[in-house]
Amino acid sequence: MFIRRSRWVLPVAPLALALVALTACTEPVPPPRPSPTTTPVFENEEQALAAVTATYQAYLDVSNVILTEGGIGVDRIDAVVGPELVASERESLVQLADEGKTLVGAPTLIDVQLSEWYAEPDAADVLAVAAACIDISAVQVLDANGVSTVKPDRPRTRTWAIKIGPGSEHQAKLVLLDRTVRSEGESCES
Repeated sequence: MFIRRSRWVLPVAPLALALVALTACTEPVPPPRPSPTTTPVFENEEQALAAVTATYQAYLDVSNVILTEGGIGVDRIDAVVGPELVASERESLVQLADEGKTLVGAPTLIDVQLSEWYAEPDAADVLAVAAACIDISAVQVLDANGVSTVKPDRPRTRTWAIKIGPGSEHQAKLVLLDRTVRSEGESCES
């Protein structure tokens, strides 16, 4: 009696051994990294600049309306400024109204120069830092008798150092967190 060997047995055995050897030498595949839970506020510098410009313009618009209406409804400023700025902004708007002063004309945002921007807020909730130059030559501050209180030699422009961050509930998406006068002159600071 003759026992016949299958010719497939021999080639399969070395192949199986080779596969076992290959898998024994490889490290386990790490699990995929979880995707970030937050999406970036800005994906590039152009988006950041556009958002900062729109945010500062919204602040100028709201404060200008309050001042041209004689300081009525100062709480409207809360929608466009951060919590650290609310008290001082309200105080200055109320002070002008208490002195009987009103605003005629509007400042014009001439230029915004972005110096820093972040995809997510930093530890102080800042998303962007910039310089905003406004032309104030068309703005007159009138006293209770309708007489201008603006000095004739007032500089034409004022440049502000500003910081923008995320708004909270009942606020704009982005708000003005801080602003300080950087310079005044006949043209924007470069």
